Amino acid sequence: MQPPSPPPSPPPPDGSRAHPPPPGYAPPQRPGFAPPPPPPGHGLPPGAQYPGAGYAYGAPYGAFGAPPAKKRPGAVTAIQIIMYVLAAIPLVFGLILTGLGLGVFFSYDFAESMDMENDRAVMLIFGAVILSVGLFHLWLGIRAGKPGKVFMWTLVVLSCIPIPFNLILMNPIGLGASVAVIVLAVSGNGRLFYEGRWAPYYQS
Repeated sequence: MQPPSPPPSPPPPDGSRAHPPPPGYAPPQRPGFAPPPPPPGHGLPPGAQYPGAGYAYGAPYGAFGAPPAKKRPGAVTAIQIIMYVLAAIPLVFGLILTGLGLGVFFSYDFAESMDMENDRAVMLIFGAVILSVGLFHLWLGIRAGKPGKVFMWTLVVLSCIPIPFNLILMNPIGLGASVAVIVLAVSGNGRLFYEGRWAPYYQS
């Protein structure tokens, strides 16, 4: 005779039957708590992540469409101001001489009144040259606001050219402007900016 089978176990209080959890089942976690890592040798497959592992508590600067800050050092701003001042003088005189040259070139009576009937194109050419010098200095002032190591040395070379003429003409203003541009461009924050090592500046 077989021994009598044990009586069945009573059902759980909630009325459901107890069954072993299926493979891969993980109990729900409370919000804000990540599950503990698995023991050694039981890691997740390659490429998988633990829940909540990639959550970032802060957004990078500029992630919400804000433009990056662009700040130039004071040395670069000073170089731009000097270039604009050097551009203003030849621009004014160049425009005046070019206008007079056009009148002399196209009107013989005006050329005769200016006593230039034999050299009607001289004033026009001279005015155009001075105007070109002013426009070139204006471009240098605009370009000086952007980084560039090649431009830095180009600016230095161009600023060295008028130094002998300013010495001969004993022009302290032109001499001081040339020396100031050279010193500001190759030293301190000016050099850091043009070499791309000025941290507060983010180039787009």
